[in-house]
Amino acid sequence: MTFTSIVAVTTIAFGIMRSINKHLDRKWRTQQGGPGHEPILAELEEMRTRLDGSDELRDRVVELEERVDFAERILAEGNRPDELRASSS
Repeated sequence: MTFTSIVAVTTIAFGIMRSINKHLDRKWRTQQGGPGHEPILAELEEMRTRLDGSDELRDRVVELEERVDFAERILAEGNRPDELRASSS
């Protein structure tokens, strides 16, 4: 092996070990209820807020689908807008 290869392998291995160490440290703090716990709770609250927002969007989409269905039925009957105005007066 050349010196460059040894340096590259060592650098990669060191990076992997640091990532594993960070993951295990975070996992340990979460299990201990330490300072690592707050970011997870904040993320959970953010996800709940997004879920509530998606419920509102779902309701809005349902309403818009109903309006499109109504408009399609009106157009399928062949009524023109001027005929609709005349019939409503």
